[in-house]
Amino acid sequence: IRGCHFVQFQHCWFFNSFSCIAVNIYVKVYTNSPFLVCMDLALSQKEVIDPNYLWIGPNGKTLKGNYVNLTETGKLMVRGFQESMSGSYTCTLSYKTINTDIQEEREKFKTYKFMVYAYREPDYTYQISVRFTTKECTLAANGQFFEELKKILNDLISDLTCHVIEPSYKCHVIKIPKHGLLDELFVTFQVNPFAPGWEAVCQQISYDCEDVTNRRVQEVGYF
Repeated sequence: IRGCHFVQFQHCWFFNSFSCIAVNIYVKVYTNSPFLVCMDLALSQKEVIDPNYLWIGPNGKTLKGNYVNLTETGKLMVRGFQESMSGSYTCTLSYKTINTDIQEEREKFKTYKFMVYAYREPDYTYQISVRFTTKECTLAANGQFFEELKKILNDLISDLTCHVIEPSYKCHVIKIPKHGLLDELFVTFQVNPFAPGWEAVCQQISYDCEDVTNRRVQEVGYF
């Protein structure tokens, strides 16, 4: 399962009074953010005179440095996004309107706010399906067996800081060719590398923690 960005398209603006609806953006750690655009769709379809863009980061300071990519048209990309970079990113756009009939020039402002959050997601998980034979689908022991199976699986992979998620089972009656009917439990679950304790593992390394989680979840395949 690959990671991805999630973006909600909304915007905020102000003229004499301030009104803002923040755009929520989620960026996978150690990847670049999508470009944040300091302009709304309506304004982008018009001629904009003398545009000027001012980006402010979560610490309240003007954004600059090697970790940001600022284009001349006001777009912002944050490189190598980390959890400490999460927060509010605000851009103020100033531009002019000119009334040629009366030779009047006015300056206008719009502000766009983005709430940017870092998230982690495994590059790989195991989706596992297994079948077990049971005496009858109606037995209460089937549920007890399923609960015990989950405990055994979690104990088996706990030293890899992995755990079982989304476990489920259903019982079906199977007609086998040249044989009678057979009751079977269809069990499915995923193995996820973000079990309790994974944060401590990530704090011990300076590079992308997903490399470690990928290796851990792949080790599950050896069991």
